[in-house]
Amino acid sequence: MDYKDYQAGQTADNFWFRAKYGLIRLLMEKNSKNKSGEPLKILSIGTGTGDDLKILKSFGNNYVTDILPEALAIVPDEDCFEKKLADACALPYEEGFFDIVVSFDVFEHIEDDKKAISEVYRVLKKGGALVYSVPAGPGLFSSHDVALEHYRRYNKKMAKELFTSFDEVKTYSWNTLLYPLIAFSRIKNKNRPPSVDHPKLPGFIDTLFYYLLCFDNFLIKRGISLPLGISIAGWCKK
Repeated sequence: MDYKDYQAGQTADNFWFRAKYGLIRLLMEKNSKNKSGEPLKILSIGTGTGDDLKILKSFGNNYVTDILPEALAIVPDEDCFEKKLADACALPYEEGFFDIVVSFDVFEHIEDDKKAISEVYRVLKKGGALVYSVPAGPGLFSSHDVALEHYRRYNKKMAKELFTSFDEVKTYSWNTLLYPLIAFSRIKNKNRPPSVDHPKLPGFIDTLFYYLLCFDNFLIKRGISLPLGISIAGWCKK
């Protein structure tokens, strides 16, 4: 979870986060084949509050970085092999150190996202994978993005151009069925003062939205991507 979401009172039991953790698990399952028998070395950049680390921990050892000391302070120590205060554009690790790098809604926070990608590529082993998600739809950039200190939202063309150094790039739309509702809200509120979207939903609507997002997970698991989504997710192989 983004630290600013946490400050705004967001919790991990929200429909979006619960479905996102399912997405993270299936993306990791597609990229965690390990023939050596040793625990995978997994680098989480911009880990935020670290709510996804319990999932990642089931695949290997978590090396956790963030640029905010206050975020790292609340990341559970038991879910980390190592925690470091570090900039994604200057990772304090040697070349080819990691099996997997994960970046969930981080690159949009980085002004020089190409520099961050070059650092990810450097620290990955040959055959290693970057598992990622980014917000989608440049036209949906709104007060929500400003509040979260985003520099941009991506489309699939932008994502593929960002990852050109990798041998294999997979991009999938995520959060498709809710796209019309969220897009309308973001466009309507484009010029309001910056604030993090934190809707209070009745339980049955939260559950309905969760299952709509799970449908996207179902499609991605089978290699199917719909044209539009509020997010783009996937992986890149070195």
